[in-house]
Amino acid sequence: MNDDREPPPTYLGVYPHALYWSAERPAGVAEDAALESTVGGDVIRFMWDYGVVVPLWDGNGPVPEEPEWLRSALGLSDVLIDDLRRWGTATQHLDANPPLRTEQAYRDLDQRARRLVARFRQDLGSRFTVTYRPW
Repeated sequence: MNDDREPPPTYLGVYPHALYWSAERPAGVAEDAALESTVGGDVIRFMWDYGVVVPLWDGNGPVPEEPEWLRSALGLSDVLIDDLRRWGTATQHLDANPPLRTEQAYRDLDQRARRLVARFRQDLGSRFTVTYRPW
């Protein structure tokens, strides 16, 4: 069967902390609400957790890790997003490799985290309170 009709528009949305894709926009969702960019509360925590690559948490839990969301909801630069992801990936690597878990390795990650938190606070300005929880 040959169907020359245009395919339906795609929809990119957030449910509750993960992106999903659908061929059609769900009923009741405004056309310009394709990617909800809301943050739960006014405090964002920077902290490590196994399986979390972007180490940011709001009042609802880990924030979405998608760069689009981080740019639109928090106003982060691509450079900072990449650096946050590198730090999260390094913590995952350390956690998965017990022989690498030295006091120095943890100190190094902590120093990197503190520098990232300072940059993160600068990017956010006064919109949110940022806390850091070392592991």
